[in-house]
Amino acid sequence: MSDERNNENRIAEGLVKGEYITQEELERVREREKTSGVPWHKQLIQMGKVTFSVIEDVLRYEWHSKDTQEKHKSLGMALLDDGVITKGQLEEALRVQKRTNRLLGNILLELGYVTREDISKTLAKQHNLEYVDIRTVKPDPAALNTISEALARRYQVLPIYVEGDKVSVLISTPQNVQKTKDLSVLTGKRIYPMLTAVEDMTAVIEKWYRGITSVNENNNVDVKPVMKEVKRVEKVEEPKRKDKAMDADVKVKKVEVKSNEADKRFEQIAKEASGTSAINTVKTILEGAVKAGATDIHLDPQEPEMRVRYRIDGILHDVMSIPPSMQNAVVSRVKILSDLDITETRHPQDGHMNLEVEGRELDIRVATLPTFLGERVVLRLLDQSAVLSGIGDLGISEKEQSRLIKLIAQPYGMILVTGPTGSGKTTTLYAALNQKNVMTESIVTLEDPVEYQLSGINQVQIDPDINVTFANTLRAALRQDVDVILVGEIRDTETAHIAIRAAMTGHLVFSTLHTNDAPDAINTLRNMGIPSYLISSALTAVIAQRLVRKICEECKVPYKPSTSILKEVGLPTTVKTLYHGKGCNNCYHTGYKGRTGIFEILEITPQIRKLIAEGATPEVIAQTAKMKTMADHCREKIKEGIVTPEEFLRVVRL
Repeated sequence: MSDERNNENRIAEGLVKGEYITQEELERVREREKTSGVPWHKQLIQMGKVTFSVIEDVLRYEWHSKDTQEKHKSLGMALLDDGVITKGQLEEALRVQKRTNRLLGNILLELGYVTREDISKTLAKQHNLEYVDIRTVKPDPAALNTISEALARRYQVLPIYVEGDKVSVLISTPQNVQKTKDLSVLTGKRIYPMLTAVEDMTAVIEKWYRGITSVNENNNVDVKPVMKEVKRVEKVEEPKRKDKAMDADVKVKKVEVKSNEADKRFEQIAKEASGTSAINTVKTILEGAVKAGATDIHLDPQEPEMRVRYRIDGILHDVMSIPPSMQNAVVSRVKILSDLDITETRHPQDGHMNLEVEGRELDIRVATLPTFLGERVVLRLLDQSAVLSGIGDLGISEKEQSRLIKLIAQPYGMILVTGPTGSGKTTTLYAALNQKNVMTESIVTLEDPVEYQLSGINQVQIDPDINVTFANTLRAALRQDVDVILVGEIRDTETAHIAIRAAMTGHLVFSTLHTNDAPDAINTLRNMGIPSYLISSALTAVIAQRLVRKICEECKVPYKPSTSILKEVGLPTTVKTLYHGKGCNNCYHTGYKGRTGIFEILEITPQIRKLIAEGATPEVIAQTAKMKTMADHCREKIKEGIVTPEEFLRVVRL
């Protein structure tokens, strides 16, 4: 264990020394590891700060001899040796770095001692890379067509030349050399990286790819935060005049407008959707949802106006209404942002958009549904930071956390998470996967849809329309030498049989079912035709869960509960004080802010395994297991002042 800790410390020191991360960032993720259980290096990978290749290279480098390490000087020493800066300038910059914990290169730039070109030339020399002045090159359109804009943005490269299967690309930092190796695998091309001096590679990529695809047209839509604070909007007034459109912060895909006769309607709708009022209304709706912490946005066509609602902590709230004259423009605007067909109003459509708002990267899923009064649109806001959730973030007690971590550490078996839609099952599964070592284990997930991208994990999108079903894909995954498999949902007998077989043949399988409690999952599998003896052999644990709203900390006050409410939730009448929220601006006067999980964990012990094999009912299994139920867990949270009795009665079935 001490050797492993020493290795981790050496990697951490190497990442800071190599200026991949700052000391402050390292301390922040290490502190979070203590509360969430997610290893600090995995957090950095999920945040996009480093890659697996970088960590492996740093580890190899840290184990090199001191003579070898001397060849890899720090940036400051390299600039000094090249005569770019003086010793006094370096010492001044190092003093600033010690005080502010910022990257040395940025400090030297701000002090005016170096230019970006100076740094890039020195780094190129250090890392044996060719340096190219970006002002002297013009990317070849053939090179730009070799690598898509999406890949160029993701891997932060600008293709400039192509010769056979060799593609020369510009990168802005030597750390991206490792990324080009991954890009080579994806494209099947030999990627030749060259270093250049550029502050914002994304902007450069957009500039050149737009030159190829003629994106600089009126329907290139931009989104910028417009709300200073979240407040309830009773109604969006109809526009009386045209204002100048707002500046761009977030770019979205261009929708090309064709000019033939069949597309006149398209042009008219696109023109309406590009109007200032439609743009600003959609901005207001999106920004307001993010500020409010909403998970979903509902645009409901009603008489006489469109109703806009946010789902906050599981409950829908009315926030504004949109006049009839603007409804089509607003819906079309959302369609443009999510790359949907704006002329199609008779059939449902699904799309998505990517935005960065308030420092949060959001993937917004969009679904339309034709109704009698017009198109209904629902937007699901997926916060990418959710992939960093650890077992410690779920709301489980420390004792139950320890049990769950031990169960997840098992090398094979099946762990099921049960609960209705929206009960947090996906978050729990991702937290479980975060306990696994992606460096040494082969992990595959089968999801419908893939909601969050997980670094180091192979994720498969289920698509029944092309026969990519859970059953077919699971069968194929078992031939891929996998250690851990996540099946998004067991929906049918075939998938259940294959998952059970996988769990019995040396794989750890995670999946979900829709059942009311943990013991009921056993009956559900039986009803799918799985024999009891197979269930007892494969199953390791069943976790049932719900999400309950937490009392707002800003307005939480004590009160004396009535005897009737105590009896209703099963608390002793001796309890004299409970808590609720009186309502404030922080919680939209609901008294609730945020959600937490309540759980019951059925561990399949030898005794429970015997009962399952004998065909015992869920009731008998529950009585024998003597587990802490979701109701018990919720009662504890009531006594701790986290949850109200009313929330218990709303969510928990007695």
